[in-house]
This record gives sequence, structure tokens and C-alpha cells, in this order.
Amino acid sequence: MELKGTFLITKWQETVEQQFEKGQKFSTALVQQAYSGDINGNSEVRYQLYYSEDGDALFNGFETITYDKNDEQVVLTLKHDGKFESGVASSEFTIVDSSHECSLIGKSGIFRSIEGGNAIYQIS
Repeated sequence: MELKGTFLITKWQETVEQQFEKGQKFSTALVQQAYSGDINGNSEVRYQLYYSEDGDALFNGFETITYDKNDEQVVLTLKHDGKFESGVASSEFTIVDSSHECSLIGKSGIFRSIEGGNAIYQIS
């Protein structure tokens, strides 16, 4: 099974936790997103980010995606490992839990940002 589509960041709330002398920083972000495509729903992500002095970042975190399928609410939990380089965010992720679609647990995927706060995703 392969799932594809896009998502849009609808809210990004970031807090700097620690700032370093040359501009590097650690921060946390709480992000809300709206999914479309093979998954139509909403998600909430909690990221931990490390920004280098040039503004690029490494991040990890957990995301819960909530959507309806066959009149049931499905909740997926994803574990992310990503980066932000040259203005483009990308992540590799693994589905670590699913409330109703156990066949998705262990599946991996990717996302890559595109214009306007949007990103494309693919799960296989």
C-alpha cells in the first residue's frame, strides 16, 4: 500500500530553549497541519530542532495524524528524523502506532516542503 498527498502547515509555534554565541540554537516547535490526498485529516507535531549558525536545522519529533476512514476515526503516530537545508524541509519517518490500521505500523515515509507552507508526503 502506498499513500501520497500534500499537507499544509496551519500553525507553527516555536520557542527558543537555548541560544549559543555564534547564532546556533535549540528550540521546540508545536505544529498543526492539514492533510489531503490519500489521507484527509489533521495532525499535530512536536519537534525538537537544532539550528546551525547558517540557519539550517536538524530536527526530530513525533506527529499524530487524525483522519476518518470507513466512518471510523484513525490516529497514526509518526516518528520523524529530518533537516532544513537551503530553505527546504524534509524528513524520513516511521509509523510507530495506529489506532485502527495495524498494517501501517512499521511503514516508512518521507516528506519534502514545497512552496507556501505546503509539503508532499509519501508512505510505502
